[in-house]
Amino acid sequence: MARLFDGTKDMENIAEILDQMEANIPYPSSTSQKLWTLRRATRLAHNPGRETMLEKAVAMLAGNGHMPGWFNQCPTASGIGGSSRTRRSNVDLVHWHEADRHVRLVELKWDSDGPSKSVRQILRYGAAYLFCRMYSNRLPVRRRAVMRACEISLQVAAPAHYYTDPGLRDSLVRAREHLTRFDIGSKMKGLSMSLDVLEFPEWFHRLPFATGGEVRAACDAATLTEAGRQVRDAFDGLASVCPEA
Repeated sequence: MARLFDGTKDMENIAEILDQMEANIPYPSSTSQKLWTLRRATRLAHNPGRETMLEKAVAMLAGNGHMPGWFNQCPTASGIGGSSRTRRSNVDLVHWHEADRHVRLVELKWDSDGPSKSVRQILRYGAAYLFCRMYSNRLPVRRRAVMRACEISLQVAAPAHYYTDPGLRDSLVRAREHLTRFDIGSKMKGLSMSLDVLEFPEWFHRLPFATGGEVRAACDAATLTEAGRQVRDAFDGLASVCPEA
């Protein structure tokens, strides 16, 4: 059984990504109740990586009211095509602003992969969103909050030291040009999509916790701790790396 993302790994053109997805799964179906569901998955493995710790910290803080609107591990292709291989195709973080119907899909990075690869990854998640919205009559997504979005922001979020790829600017320019030419608004009335790479403030170059236990102690509490405040303020302080690209 084909996988929704097959053949899209190196693509920067969202129209081509979407075409490939439709070729992979021409008759989409899924019975998954997780597909595009906003959730907060806070379980931590014994020895989690830094990206995982930060992602779970956001989910815990959100669950305790310190970072409203944030969710994590949102499934983008769960069960589509009937393949169990889609189960890990999850967006790291999602921010949903109900009043503005604005959703941010965030690929969180710290020291893995590279920024150009991360841009292509978040573009695939954006295309998966469009795919599911186009085929909402066949997929169990109509009641999902994010399917009512008017504005979609595709974002990569990482510390400043992560952005060392000399090809990032060109990759971002090409992807944005493709996104503009795709003209989502003409295909889905009232819908817009943007793409950006963001960096945390310079002071947030090291996580304020080193283990899963420290994450839970710092972020899974009704009272906002100093470490929790740092995480919240770091996300509030995200800034574009290439605003003019």
